[in-house]
Amino acid sequence: MTLVFENLRKQYGHHVAIEGVSTQFQPGLIHGIIGPNGAGKSTLINMTAGSYLVSGGKIILDGRTLSGLKKYQIANSGVARTYQNIRLFDQMTVLENLEVCFYPTQVGQVWREILWPPFATKRRLKRRDACMELLSFFNLQHHADHEAGSLPYGRQRMLEIARALVTNPRLLLLDEPAAGLNHHETAELTAKLAELRSPDRIMIVVEHDMDLVMSVCDRIVVMHHGKLLFQGTPEEVQESSDVQLAYLGTANDIDDIKAAAEDRRIKLGIRARRRS
Repeated sequence: MTLVFENLRKQYGHHVAIEGVSTQFQPGLIHGIIGPNGAGKSTLINMTAGSYLVSGGKIILDGRTLSGLKKYQIANSGVARTYQNIRLFDQMTVLENLEVCFYPTQVGQVWREILWPPFATKRRLKRRDACMELLSFFNLQHHADHEAGSLPYGRQRMLEIARALVTNPRLLLLDEPAAGLNHHETAELTAKLAELRSPDRIMIVVEHDMDLVMSVCDRIVVMHHGKLLFQGTPEEVQESSDVQLAYLGTANDIDDIKAAAEDRRIKLGIRARRRS
């Protein structure tokens, strides 16, 4: 099983957001996608999940072309995702947020649950047990009956990942899972992601937190201005001069930034003295 980006392109009118991206993602590994703001990281995730249409090229999972399929068809192919902005069902309980994910795979059995109560009871208990196991993994079991919207922000982040895992996806896409988390929560998330590594699953993490990316990812794709700039191990990425240039700029750029910062500091100091 492999996820393949083949000469991928995304264009909005005259603006080209993604251009000629070709790479592969292997199961059993955690892949990171990094890059400056506007580099096209989330656009890749959105195209893979079917949220954005592909303008050119192909996205292929295990030999099947995903680009061009509807979102539900992509989800049924074994793809699950989380979002930059949390999208839980706030008025439903924590447990219900997970249970509802069984509907697409069990809708054909609804009539049996209606007409045969023992079958309904068995299926309901099986769903609950599976969901409670996931909640326990993320230390959310004690919140099962609470409304999802009442959870602290960090717990909501964990719940969203738990919900994405309900269908045991072959491809898990995490779009900035550490956004808004404090240091302790980020450390907990990093540990959980490492535990989720599986030989039967491809994991892709789009993230700005470089400590998280460098500590948990096996391979990293670096995007810049919508193009693939570099890919390799965390060590190779850290040593790449092209990556350093994309993030920090040239030596002249850095000197200009330092000079501007010093000039601003001096001006603020003068203003402060004038007020005093």
